Amino acid sequence: KYTALVKSKIMQNWIIDDTMRGKSCRLNIKLATNGLVLQVKVLEGDPTVCRTSETAVLKAVSLPVSSDPDVFKEFRNFNLTMSPEIR
Repeated sequence: KYTALVKSKIMQNWIIDDTMRGKSCRLNIKLATNGLVLQVKVLEGDPTVCRTSETAVLKAVSLPVSSDPDVFKEFRNFNLTMSPEIR
């Protein structure tokens, strides 16, 4: 559930062009307890997709987080694959 909410928030800020189709990027995202984005690291992927998706995460400033401590633990530091096809 939270993966979909997080991706939705990032997608609002992600600028995609046709050259990015069929490519992806894997990111590592670290969040504060209030959802503030503390760090975004590119793990692997197409340079253009990685640069634009990293920018989209940073533009989001904060991401949705669960009030359930166990669920939040999973999303405090997580990996996310961004691909233009997944909208």
